[in-house]
Amino acid sequence: MARVVLLQCLLLLIQLYGCWCSVQVFEFQARGEQSDSHLQYGDKLAFPPLDSLSFCVRLRFYFLWEVSGFLQVSDNSTGQVIHTIQAEVNLNYIRVTLSKFRRYYFLTHRLRALTWHHLCITHGNGVTVSYLDGVQQDYHNYLLSEPITGTHIKIGSWNVDHSFSGQLAQVNIWSRTLTAEEVAALAECIMEEEGDVVPWKGPWTPVGDVKETQESFDDLCQEASGTDYFIFTDFTAISAFQVCEGLGGSLPTPHSKEEYTTLLKAVEKHHGEGGKVCKPFWVGITDVKEEGVWTHMKYMTQVRPSWAVDEPDGNKLENCAVAEGLLKLADTRCDDVQCTVCAVPRRPVWVLLGACERYRRNTHLVALQEKSGNFVFRGYSDYKIIQNKNKTEWLWWDWRSKENVASLVNAVNGFPIGRQTWTMKKAMCGEAEGHKRRLLLTPCSAGQFSCDDASCIPLFQRCDLKFDCRDKSDESGCQLVWFPPVYRPDLPPVINSDNNSSEPLPVTLHVIIESADVDTPSMDMHVNLNVSMTWQEARLNFLNLNEDYTLNRLPYETMKRVWVPVVDFTNTKGIHITQTDHQATMVVNMQGNASLGDDTQPEELEVYSGLENPISVRRKYSITFQCQFDLKMYPFDEQVREFCHMELTMLSASSRLLVFDKAATKAIYRGNPQLVEYFVGDVDVDFHNDRDFAVMIIKLQLLRRSGFIIMNVYIPSLLLLVISYLTLYFTPSNFQVRVLASLTSLLVMATLYTQVAARYKCSSSKAAGYS
Repeated sequence: MARVVLLQCLLLLIQLYGCWCSVQVFEFQARGEQSDSHLQYGDKLAFPPLDSLSFCVRLRFYFLWEVSGFLQVSDNSTGQVIHTIQAEVNLNYIRVTLSKFRRYYFLTHRLRALTWHHLCITHGNGVTVSYLDGVQQDYHNYLLSEPITGTHIKIGSWNVDHSFSGQLAQVNIWSRTLTAEEVAALAECIMEEEGDVVPWKGPWTPVGDVKETQESFDDLCQEASGTDYFIFTDFTAISAFQVCEGLGGSLPTPHSKEEYTTLLKAVEKHHGEGGKVCKPFWVGITDVKEEGVWTHMKYMTQVRPSWAVDEPDGNKLENCAVAEGLLKLADTRCDDVQCTVCAVPRRPVWVLLGACERYRRNTHLVALQEKSGNFVFRGYSDYKIIQNKNKTEWLWWDWRSKENVASLVNAVNGFPIGRQTWTMKKAMCGEAEGHKRRLLLTPCSAGQFSCDDASCIPLFQRCDLKFDCRDKSDESGCQLVWFPPVYRPDLPPVINSDNNSSEPLPVTLHVIIESADVDTPSMDMHVNLNVSMTWQEARLNFLNLNEDYTLNRLPYETMKRVWVPVVDFTNTKGIHITQTDHQATMVVNMQGNASLGDDTQPEELEVYSGLENPISVRRKYSITFQCQFDLKMYPFDEQVREFCHMELTMLSASSRLLVFDKAATKAIYRGNPQLVEYFVGDVDVDFHNDRDFAVMIIKLQLLRRSGFIIMNVYIPSLLLLVISYLTLYFTPSNFQVRVLASLTSLLVMATLYTQVAARYKCSSSKAAGYS
């Protein structure tokens, strides 16, 4: 408890007064030329065999190689050199060897170049855990076959080919397992504890290209949380705003003396061509939409600027603003050419997509600006993007092999950011030299989509039938289906295309009966159906799906290329089968998780497997089914079971390949259950997947509304019979009345009989019973 309180007090002091301490830092391979430069432990390394241990390091890499080894502990006590501890770092993993146990420890967030990171590995009780910046990342269960020993240690390299480029500090090894709280305290610079096996205080002996410096704790612990300022000249207001947002930042507007001073210091460090002074400079406000109402260019929130004397004075001609001095803003024309200050969060990760690179480290870059004002995108490994000497084009340059990979002329706003067309200077992605290829250079993070101008929007807003990008590029190229090189729409899919499963593919049917019209004399039933068929198409992948399934609708041209099951409505008048035409709607149901697409396409892709995200096709049908009514108990009959049903047969393939999904298939009646002669009851579904072709039967329970027949036929007939019988009690003197009443009753009865017999001529037994 006392230790926790002490740590909290130390943290409070650091927050209040900052840290005045300095840390010893060593730099390796500053220019990116691989060598065996390293640190050796000055004293003899001797420690007892270890079953538990921890080691931590604070690193800041410049370049990444195939193997960037930064720590190696060796034991040559037996006369043979055995590496008992080895650690290397890459873009998204750490690979560690403990004794004979070597494993990858993947990181939840990729490392950033020129940024300090804190890495820790702990091992104890058969569990090895990795930490990045104080947060647990990955773990493996493994009992070491033998304890860890060592007589030598190298920091910064294993050998020439397996070496580290960057800065290292606070490399410590302990003979115990650090707790997660201790690792977090070390990462946040709350606690500083030297290792009892190998302490960072050394002594260390540098070998080769090693440079020693002293850095403050604040620089090591707070470097990632800051702002970079990029200075550009000769930009219009709109271009300045687009470039700053494309760089992942914004066009700042100073609201206080401190903010203006910060911007001014950044401007003073800039030395443009010819010693041009970058003043005044654009600020990120405008009153284009409504004169006199100044809003932030990006967020459109209203602001109250600190204007200079007699400003603003441009009325409708001047709708943008510049900073002329301390809290002295002035309005000016938006098409004027002024200096630009871009405020960008510290060290955003730039990614180059569409390059078909084998290693992801070659597609990651960091944006830097030299003192001369030259802008460069420096890659994490072999590449960098620079301007040529004449500044007429941008070059994608392989600095290690000293060759040009691609070039870009007439860059939008003079920068290579965003989605632009490059000219290949070497073969790439199966395309020959000289081919034009679209590439995307973007600072957008995971879960975001890059617009053509490199601005970012949430990925779920991609292809949602409304424009979200300023350049409206988010609704372009909305391809939902990724077809394999070989795809046969005439062959049914299997459950899993990878293992060639022999099980039949289940097809789910949702049948919604919207209305029914029963014609008893004709022995048929006319229904309006909404039929939805759902299945898994493991051969396909889907791109950028949306949780709202209505946005995952496939266009008709794509729908024609997809395999669709064909179902026959068997017991109908005429031939009726399911159709996939313009009246059909096909959607993809997003149910599974997405995986990130590769970098062969110049856009961010979320790829969904067809095995986990089923396809549904829906269409409305109006069909007349034939029935075999049993009218023996008319008008108290019930048409159930096989007397009136809808039989559907799978035609696309035999039941060896396709069956109806018993668990998910269902039929629902949503129309008015009160028909003229019947009441619609329950709806049941029977399956016969054991037949040659799978069959499902939808049984609609029809209960006769006997009251309708009784009120319209039987009661009138009974009354006529009663009236006819009553004439027998008339006096003989009223013979004419008796005869007329009897004949009238007879004629009416004959008419009713004829009408009923004509309507229900299908059942002579019923008609005879009525008579």
